[in-house]
Amino acid sequence: MRIHATMIVIILILAPGCKTAPEQIATRDTRVQVAVRPAEKMQYKIPVRSTGILVTATQMKLSFKTGGIIRQIDVREGESVRKGEVLATLDLSEIRAQANQARIGYEKAQRDLTRAGNLYRDSVVTLEQYQNAQSAVDMAKFQNQIADFNLQHSRIKAPSNGKIQKILVESNEIIAPGYPAILFASTDNNWIVRTSLIDKEIVRLGMGDSAMVTMDAFPGKRFRGEITELGTVADPVTGTYEVELMLLASLPQFRSGFFSRVRIYPSEIMESLVVPLEAVMDASDNRAYVFVYEAGRAIKKRISTGQLLDDVVTVTDGLAEGELVITRGAKYLREDLEVNLVNDPDTISP
Repeated sequence: MRIHATMIVIILILAPGCKTAPEQIATRDTRVQVAVRPAEKMQYKIPVRSTGILVTATQMKLSFKTGGIIRQIDVREGESVRKGEVLATLDLSEIRAQANQARIGYEKAQRDLTRAGNLYRDSVVTLEQYQNAQSAVDMAKFQNQIADFNLQHSRIKAPSNGKIQKILVESNEIIAPGYPAILFASTDNNWIVRTSLIDKEIVRLGMGDSAMVTMDAFPGKRFRGEITELGTVADPVTGTYEVELMLLASLPQFRSGFFSRVRIYPSEIMESLVVPLEAVMDASDNRAYVFVYEAGRAIKKRISTGQLLDDVVTVTDGLAEGELVITRGAKYLREDLEVNLVNDPDTISP
């Protein structure tokens, strides 16, 4: 009992010195630290997104004027060629013989005309016979020109600087007149991207509208372009309209057929209220909510959203211009929670 009494006395003596301990403990601030940004109006263009294929502006199928046996193909697929370079040749035996035959016929007709002229002047032949001889010379002359033209076009020559995309025939094959032999792409002309768009997309576009093109072959690179052709008739199978985009710059490594992704920016400029993407919570079916800073508290607001534009979202309803939308720290908030502002709203440019 004496021990218990002694302990009570000691506690009573020490108690007055412990009264100031709670006063020495500082109160910890547990409010969420947040940053805000005013809701502001922004002008923008909604791009039309699609995919397409890179091709040259001039792409053609080269063929022989006459038929015959292919003697030699002088190029390979993917090879660059110069204007006037011989790409393929027919066996000229038959064609050259026809040209010689036409030349000989023309020379004979000229001799016959000279003889008929002398006889006509001597009144041996009639005027009709002399005129017939003149007509025969004219016909032989034209036949000779045709034969020379066919002989000249029994070789395929490059119509311009370009690249051989595909060879469709082989040596020693018999080919018909006009049958495609070589697929040729000119490099003297611009490169274009062909894409197809649906009706509600093409009506937003006009000639000269700008575009941005990316290709899997060149990661990280962007190529500027503009619309040079808008289709007016829908494809009967797909129901889409063809659009051509001319690239304003090209690379030596370009090849026809490169897969391309395009974003076309229509000339129409739109304006809408926008908020940062990081401020938008629980977005679904064009509905979401944000927290707005008001008098030291986070106020939850339901909004209607529109287009996603890079790092911002357009707002169609539920928010007024200039309201301070909470960005950093928004995911830690709940309705009507007290918060600490870490940036000065007065220094934020709207």
